[in-house]
Amino acid sequence: MAAVGVLICGYGEEDARTIKAFLDKVLDTFVLMVSASPKAETKVIDILRNPQERFEVEETKVLIFLGFSEVQIHMALEGFPKEGGLKRPIFCSLTAQNREWPLRELVAHLEEEHRRWTGKKE
Repeated sequence: MAAVGVLICGYGEEDARTIKAFLDKVLDTFVLMVSASPKAETKVIDILRNPQERFEVEETKVLIFLGFSEVQIHMALEGFPKEGGLKRPIFCSLTAQNREWPLRELVAHLEEEHRRWTGKKE
């Protein structure tokens, strides 16, 4: 089985650990977790090359799937934990294009897509 992981942005350490525990359990595998806080100007690929364990709460929450199969993505989306008021993130997968973007640009792009998809005018 190929290794899987997530790049998360916008969650504090306790919420990040909750997400990791959920993913480890639902996927029945060890899920690598990389924090993107506070790396707004850094390219996504560089964040992945130099992982850190610093977690900061931000308004926008993002979770990027790394190496997930379609089935694993579906399992993560369907069962994402709601207990404790955990805010659902904007989900995406790592692509050849977005891995070269600065995190700030990727988050802005995802927020715009999310607004269009949900019909919110924010």
